[in-house]
This record gives sequence, structure tokens and C-alpha cells, in this order.
Amino acid sequence: MSAQPVSIDPEQFRKVFGGDLGDVFLLVTSPGIRAGLSVTTRGTVPVQEYSWTGPGSRDGLIAEMASLRASGKRASVLWIADDEFVHFDDEHLEGMRLGAFSSFSAPFSEETLAGSVRIVSEVDYERELQIEESFLTLLDQADDMLFLGHEHGTEAVFQHQFSEHWFSLHGPLQPGQQVVLPTGELSSLVNASGEFEEHTHFTLNGEVTLQGAPIVHRGGHETSLAQTERVYRDLAAMADEPAVVTFTDGRITAVRPAVAGRARFAEGLERLLAHDDRYAKLHEIGFGTNASCSPLLPGNYFANERHPGVHLGLGLGTFTQFHVDLMSTAIDVVMRGVEGRDVELFPALGLTAGRALSVAAA
Repeated sequence: MSAQPVSIDPEQFRKVFGGDLGDVFLLVTSPGIRAGLSVTTRGTVPVQEYSWTGPGSRDGLIAEMASLRASGKRASVLWIADDEFVHFDDEHLEGMRLGAFSSFSAPFSEETLAGSVRIVSEVDYERELQIEESFLTLLDQADDMLFLGHEHGTEAVFQHQFSEHWFSLHGPLQPGQQVVLPTGELSSLVNASGEFEEHTHFTLNGEVTLQGAPIVHRGGHETSLAQTERVYRDLAAMADEPAVVTFTDGRITAVRPAVAGRARFAEGLERLLAHDDRYAKLHEIGFGTNASCSPLLPGNYFANERHPGVHLGLGLGTFTQFHVDLMSTAIDVVMRGVEGRDVELFPALGLTAGRALSVAAA
């Protein structure tokens, strides 16, 4: 039985585009993905389409947006492709708001896209901005973060005040902005965006329990979907066979199963580290804040990294073959020294991160 086409209606995206769809809804799709879509319009904003056939389509899309701009029109741009999304320069997005769904790291499926559209359409983006404000205030006030794994007795300290590179993805798109959807994450990178240096490091020390969902991002066109799927499968046991990982100055120095006899995820992670020791360096510490991304879903699903909880990112595409996000629901975060007291992060944000949550059944 074939999957049902995914309904795409500009009105489903009005909130993420800030309530203003502009003069044109520009739908950018790969031909194979377009065949799985049903495009309808309930509102008054006309739909204009553009076919994306690979990196060579970039200049044509820039010209398409320039043509709209020259005619005095603003556009909301929805990009859905089986390709790697590469951000556009600011001057190319003047008068545009661009949201993207990529199927670059896992094959396109109607079910996955429909789930992502549901998430985007139901999020309260003003609430997201409130979460961001509260989170940033706690970051500013806290001395450090304590990562606790209650079930397995793990503890690590992240001295976040030493981290310079923070990025927040919250709230509706404003003119000139672009984002890979869904939103709902605040993260720190050990290097500036797009850079990767082996000698830099986070000040993270101690043991962390990893249980939840791996998200394996394909590092570039030279890496195949089959290779990406193999790495994902090697780590997929993270859902039910947690590992305890030791960090020393933000670098993985030991991995062991959290439960004796349940070692598949720990062994898969060790194989990744043996393949390329650059994955031992923690490149990203991300905090998902999108409650609509709960529960975690099976498969190599991008939206899992926006699920409330902590994900640890290893490697960086163009430098390493993959970027691997290990999204763990077994970490409770305590912000220490907030006006003389300790504050549990996710409850303070009105979110439930959940402990040791297994990936939901398909």
C-alpha cells in the first residue's frame, strides 16, 4: 500500500512565518518529493513552485527570489528537498523568510514529513521566545551546569561560562531569516559556526548517561545514504541499551554499558571513535526545547534533536564524514548558583525532559 500524499497548505506554516506569509508562498521541492505532496490553498496567498534538482539549483532559486523582490513582492519560502540545506547569504533573503525540511541524511518518507509538518504547525512560537528568554537568563546567572543521571548514578559538570559560541533557534521567522525546521533548540559549539579545530574543547568533566536517540547527519554528498544508515543502525540501540560516557575536558575518554549485558550502543559508539578519533572531541552541547517533538520517534529523524533534553554532538560535516547528535533523555540538568540556589533547568522552563525514555514504537 502506498503512503498517503502529504498535504502542504501555506496556512499550516503561517505561525512559523510570523503570521505573515507575504505576497507569495514559494514552494521549493525535489521532483521525487513533490510526487508525494498534495498542495492546497485555504487562504489568499498564491503558491509559486520551484524545482530543486541539486546544488546547481541554488543560483536559480536566488534568481527566483530576486525576481520576486524586483516586482515588490515578499515571500515565505518552504524548501523541501532530498539534498543538504546550505544557508543563503543575507542579501539573497531580503524580504524573504525561509524554512527548510531536508531528507539529505535519511530517505524521504511521507510519514516523516507529515510528522514534521504537524510539529511546525502546532508550536506556540511566542512561547518559544519566552523559553529562550528564561533559558538565557539562567545561563547568565548560573555558575555552572550539573548533568545528573539518576538511574545510573552519573554526574558531570559543564562550566558553560567558559563557552563563547551560543546559538538559539526559537520563535517565528523574521524577514531575512532562515532555519532548518522544526525550531526549538539552544546550543553551544566549541568553535565558531562552520569551524572545527581539534585542540579546542568544552570544560565538561565527569560521567554522562546516554539513552535516547542518535541522529546521524550525513557530512556531504561524498557520503552515501547507505553509509549513513549503517552508522545510525550501529548506534540505534541507544534507545534501550544506555551507555555511561566519561568526559575529560570535553573529550570522551571512556565508554561502558550502563547495564551489564546490554552493550550494543556502547560497542557501536566505541567503533565510531575507533574509526576516527576526532569524534572523541565533543563539538556541540545542545538543549532541545520543543515539547511537540515528544515522544522520540524511531529512525534517523532530525526532529528528535529538538526533543526536550540534552544532545551531545560529535564531529562536523566537511571535516568528518558525519555529525552525530546523541539525544539523551537520561540527563537532568541543574543550573548551580542561580541567585544563591540550584535550579532544575527543564522544570524551570516548563518542560519535561523525561528520564531514560525509550524511543516510541513505530
